[in-house]
Amino acid sequence: MAGGSGHYLELSQVPIRFDPLDQVQSAFFDQTNFQMFCIKHGFADVRVKGLAEEDNFKITIPALGPVSTIKFSPGTPRILALQRRKCSVEFVSIFSDDRKEQSLPIKPGNADIIGFYWVFKNEYLVLITSNGVELYQCNPYRMQFKLVKNYNIPISWAIFSPEELVLVVCVKGSGVIYPFWFRQSVNTPVIKLPKFEVDLSNGAQQESKGSPLVQERDVVIMNLYGVQYVAVIRNIMTGSDASLSRSTVGGDSSMMRSGSDSTRAGRAEVNLYQLSVDVAAKVTHILDIDFSARFTLSVVDNLVVVHHQHWKTSMLFDIAFGGDQVGSIKRHKAIIAPLSIAPIKFTPPKISPRDSPRSVDKVSMESLCDTPVEIFPELYSTKWIFFQPNVVIDVQYGVIWRLRLNLVTISSMMNDKSDMVQLLLHREGGKDVILSVFQDCLEPGRQINLSVLGVMFDLINQAQRPDADMKYKVVITQRDMYTRLFIPFEDRKDMPYRFLVAVLIEYIRSLNKAQLQVEHFIFELLMNILVENKCFYQLHQFLQYHIISDSKHLATILLSKELIYSPATQLAMDMFKRLAIADGELIDILLSRGQILTALRYIKATERIDTVTAKQFLEAAANEDDAMLFYTVYKFFEERNVRLRKKPEFLPEEQCQIYEEMFRKLFVKN
Repeated sequence: MAGGSGHYLELSQVPIRFDPLDQVQSAFFDQTNFQMFCIKHGFADVRVKGLAEEDNFKITIPALGPVSTIKFSPGTPRILALQRRKCSVEFVSIFSDDRKEQSLPIKPGNADIIGFYWVFKNEYLVLITSNGVELYQCNPYRMQFKLVKNYNIPISWAIFSPEELVLVVCVKGSGVIYPFWFRQSVNTPVIKLPKFEVDLSNGAQQESKGSPLVQERDVVIMNLYGVQYVAVIRNIMTGSDASLSRSTVGGDSSMMRSGSDSTRAGRAEVNLYQLSVDVAAKVTHILDIDFSARFTLSVVDNLVVVHHQHWKTSMLFDIAFGGDQVGSIKRHKAIIAPLSIAPIKFTPPKISPRDSPRSVDKVSMESLCDTPVEIFPELYSTKWIFFQPNVVIDVQYGVIWRLRLNLVTISSMMNDKSDMVQLLLHREGGKDVILSVFQDCLEPGRQINLSVLGVMFDLINQAQRPDADMKYKVVITQRDMYTRLFIPFEDRKDMPYRFLVAVLIEYIRSLNKAQLQVEHFIFELLMNILVENKCFYQLHQFLQYHIISDSKHLATILLSKELIYSPATQLAMDMFKRLAIADGELIDILLSRGQILTALRYIKATERIDTVTAKQFLEAAANEDDAMLFYTVYKFFEERNVRLRKKPEFLPEEQCQIYEEMFRKLFVKN
């Protein structure tokens, strides 16, 4: 199968380039707006980089000290929010003619601001402090903030997902998590979901006092197949601590850092707590990892990706199928063996030695300053920062990537064909890969067992059902199978026709099992293969036992096979009879399809020659633009006239004068 790179994860470069971290005083990434902020020159000059052209600009802020967080509101007018001190957040209407500034201080006390997030563009602001969660309604034009909701919770850290509009906060000194769900409504747009406690028994993380403590770096909010989860990495080990820590660049992220010891004895698992409005979140899925270490999580097309820096590998997990059910929890293994992300290369912009990153060696620096050359950045570098769901930022080179799947490589590495098809049905771009897999399964010399092929057919056909258990991203129709799979193999001389017939029968069985109506072209292909290979008895059996279903289209095709297989006419007549098709309607069907000679044979077989209207047949023959066909039809009815009236001419009331004139012009010489 062409297209495989040997790696099932690849990096796709985002069209955002920013100054490497060593060239600026600080850098921040805003997940909500997908913008990078690079601050230079005494914390005053800020360069903003975004996906859209209008999101790339420079701004100047007062040089009042180091900035710990900076971001724009998503709505209009845009408000710049930044934090310098632990006790307040500053807001600036930086693009308005009358520049307004406002500060939002927290209440006096022993509280620090942990973070803040815009919700519903710039309608609300969520402020997280060490004493609780505060929700403010914002008037962006007047730069006014009104406290509308307050939750008093002693908080050690918080994580917010702008995609899911879910906030989770962890109670100080414990593993208790409070989830919040934001939604637009006439009432307060936040719902505090039931709290839950993370199970860290036999885990690695312990607070100094001995009570369990869940770390921010081990928690991720994710959406898998439309369901929201809080994923918690849990290490169960006996060895020393690992050395992958977490860093923040303008938002929730995880950054890999090397250290003295990167793996430990024991094992690890990722617990997926399914969020619910009514009951406390519970673990519904566990992803088993055979060794213990510090990991980073990503989500790519509903697959959970577990990255390990020391081994420079990633593992894929899919909760949609497989797994071992243990009570109410399903445990999953990685779907395929761990592999590294595919190597990537890019050409950096030309830079001067004065502005060069200190981490680039002398040889590399000379290359950068002279002629741009391709750079192959280190995979799983300690300079990598991960953002949800699938963003990777390399702060050494100032590059942003997105993780993507290579489905061709995944399919080539999976031995179980049914698991492979089931996985691909849920992936963007899986259609072409699935059809390619089917082509390999039918290839002479590599043909697989029909029972396995039948299971694969069942999977793609069940995905077409409107009442399917899950919503599939890929739907493979009968037309797809016909044009991309069956027809190409039917034309090949090295394909045993008996095997292709068996494949078609298995496909028809699967369609019937899924309660999907078999399209006529599938039956037609089966009939043609049987007729071409003179398997008339088998065709007769398929028709008699209704393996080939009755339809007008197939009955007319049978009529056209009379010269090859004489019983075909009677089989067609029986089918028309079962369909309760009147003779007149049948003739109309045949003539509309251009099967004029078949229609003549039919009226002859049913002794209706004397009662049909000649004009109907002559008109259809004339429209075919085939002189010999018109000649045959004209002579057929001319002979009828001679037999009935002893004269070849048509009666005036038959309205055939135009066709008599046409016949004379074509065939009668002066």
